[in-house]
Amino acid sequence: MSPRFRLPPLAAIPSPERSPSQRQTRILDAAESVFARAGFHAATMQDVAAEAGMSPGNLYRYFASKDAIIAGMAERDRTLIAADFAELDPAKGSVLDQLEMLGRKHLIEEPREKAVICMQIWAEASRNPEMAQMCAAIDGTVVGGLALAIAGAKASGELPANLDDARFLQAVFMMADGFFCRRATDPGFDAVMAAETLFTAMRGLAQILVLSEVGSVQP
Repeated sequence: MSPRFRLPPLAAIPSPERSPSQRQTRILDAAESVFARAGFHAATMQDVAAEAGMSPGNLYRYFASKDAIIAGMAERDRTLIAADFAELDPAKGSVLDQLEMLGRKHLIEEPREKAVICMQIWAEASRNPEMAQMCAAIDGTVVGGLALAIAGAKASGELPANLDDARFLQAVFMMADGFFCRRATDPGFDAVMAAETLFTAMRGLAQILVLSEVGSVQP
């Protein structure tokens, strides 16, 4: 099983870090717009500065390069995702319903440009070890949050006690990755309908990806 889907110790799940400053947030928002419109490689620091309404010199006070901006975007996303997962609580009701609400927030409510940027970062990560590490950090946060959610859903009886967590996570990640790819590349993609399909598939897979005995998996 890939390390990406190997469940971490619950105590090792990253917690939300301090949020970026208002000026940094303004720059990161501007960079997302520029990168989605022009592409990471074609965009310049001057383009980002103009979008943010500041001079290039002022921009360099906060971020030394486009790579540094990408790192800031990735860490902001990781922190927000960690905070969202921290809000999941079985005492608030169905954990699966809460996960679906969280999924709608990140899959539907976020603008399509977010998916476009994800595709660019994933492509760059295939040849840039530093970006690959950033992607791995976000994956680790998501896996950790889902691990806690799965444990809560098992405890409440929403998910089978013998669910094969690693295979279930792998399936959810593959579906979510495919969702982002389709949304980024197909302007006519119906994100709402696709998300509902993904959630239905997730619930169905949870009933069949189970361990029949210790160490064995039902086909």
